[in-house]
Amino acid sequence: MYQIKPSCSGCHTCELACPMQAINYDGPRYQIDPDKCVSCGLCETLCPTCSIYDPEEKKTVTPHEKIVKECDLVVCGGGTGLISAIKAAQLGLKVIVLEKATRCGGNTDLAHGFFPIYSKLHEEQGIEDVREEAIDVMDERSGGILGKDVLRTAIYGCSDFFDWLLEFPETRKVYAVEPLGDKREAGPIFGPAVTHFIHRIDNTHSLDPSIGPGWAGSYIKKTMLEAIPQQKLDVEILLEHEAKHLITDESGAVTGVIAKDPSGETEIHCKAVVLATGGYGMSDEKLEEYAGFFDVDRPVTRFSVPSDTGDAIDMLQELGVEPNPDRMFVSFFGPAHHPYSYSLYRLIEEPTNLSVDLDGRRWQDETGGLFTGRINIAGHRRECTWNIFTQEEIDQIFHKFQNDPSLEDEKECYMHYQEQLDAECHFKVPATMKAGTIRELAQKLQMDPDVLEKTVNDYNHFCLEQDDEEFHKDPKFLVPKKKGPYYAIYAQRFSEAAFGGLMVNAECQVLRNDGSVIPGLYGVGDATSAMHRKGELAVISELTWAVASAYRSAINAAKEMEAAK
Repeated sequence: MYQIKPSCSGCHTCELACPMQAINYDGPRYQIDPDKCVSCGLCETLCPTCSIYDPEEKKTVTPHEKIVKECDLVVCGGGTGLISAIKAAQLGLKVIVLEKATRCGGNTDLAHGFFPIYSKLHEEQGIEDVREEAIDVMDERSGGILGKDVLRTAIYGCSDFFDWLLEFPETRKVYAVEPLGDKREAGPIFGPAVTHFIHRIDNTHSLDPSIGPGWAGSYIKKTMLEAIPQQKLDVEILLEHEAKHLITDESGAVTGVIAKDPSGETEIHCKAVVLATGGYGMSDEKLEEYAGFFDVDRPVTRFSVPSDTGDAIDMLQELGVEPNPDRMFVSFFGPAHHPYSYSLYRLIEEPTNLSVDLDGRRWQDETGGLFTGRINIAGHRRECTWNIFTQEEIDQIFHKFQNDPSLEDEKECYMHYQEQLDAECHFKVPATMKAGTIRELAQKLQMDPDVLEKTVNDYNHFCLEQDDEEFHKDPKFLVPKKKGPYYAIYAQRFSEAAFGGLMVNAECQVLRNDGSVIPGLYGVGDATSAMHRKGELAVISELTWAVASAYRSAINAAKEMEAAK
């Protein structure tokens, strides 16, 4: 019978596809019910993180002597690294891609969108080109730490990549540019328009738009893989080949890679290497060393793929290059209702929420949501919470969501909130709990009824007086919890990924600690520290930088090879 590893990211793909309804979320990952599973194997073929396996399947491994190959460019990583591979092959290079997992994609498969500020689509609609203005804005927001030259690579490189992607047949069917009117910003976007990925291409039945494959990252992977046979490109992909060591010549230039494969070693000699190995979100050791506050002994849902263990950092350390902890970032958030239900996650982000810890005590001004929650929950038992609402309050919130024009794309998510609230619980950690009174709710949550009742009574008093004496919440968000039925909605910490390690210049060349260039070595995407600062969200989204750097690195590597002739 198939099983699911702890590396499950909770993306819902397997649960939605299972014909026997044998898969349920059991905190903090999905699990397979052995009484319902018929071992059809569908879930294993769909899992984007390669976390589902059959323990009874015995793979035959025949050891082999070291295999030696040659090419022009080695790309380590089959996520956005595929962009580097395809572009380089189009420029006439022979490319080998080393992918550590059993299939390509990596964290790119879970990524939502990249955001070109200007492109052919913008030009066709007469939308203003504000890329230079955006560079100034992003430079100011980052305190000048990132550097305008690297920001220019991110912003112009993303535009160049998207214009290139528009040359592929399906792109114009799945992308649209929407003017923002008088606004200059929308979420992680700066500019007069936002570029939308219109709909999922995989996992289309998921009602959770916040996690899972099928968005822009999946489209990029699919498009790049299809281009290899369609365009007859000289690209060889080696799966289950983990890049372990860089080969250098006497001058220190990188001239190859040694990879570990299931049966031995593969040594590849080349003219340049692109490190697109991703971040370190699944390395407990690196999280402890570089993140500081991240305590891996506590329950944290991680949305990184299992192969995300910071391999580029290890390879650079062998060359005597150490990462700069001040330029590394862990996207550590919560507590949030992941990944049970997107609609219930949105519910507990509402500022009228009353959030209590596992002992029944309130712990923050709830308007801070998941961004301040990651800090404020520290020290509370297991750093998990229950979020309390009345039925009347919940109905009002979802009525507001359903009638908000800006949430039109999410409307279907909110149509099923009541059945999600009342769903029969199959989880060790319940998604929701319902009770007629606060004391009954406390008993179901295994809390001291006197403690929870006092917390709710105190909160209701603050609401009546319009003065939150405890955490000073804005009075307009003080909504009392007086009439049942009451719902408690569970939330826990989560981490999307961990980023950084390699310092690169505007040409995406990897740098030594003294700032000098390592010839023949390029770094792209999450493996790099280009967009990151410790404790600070990136001013340019991770996938935006990843596609820009992957595209530019291929061009720059080809130029470097041409100049060396």
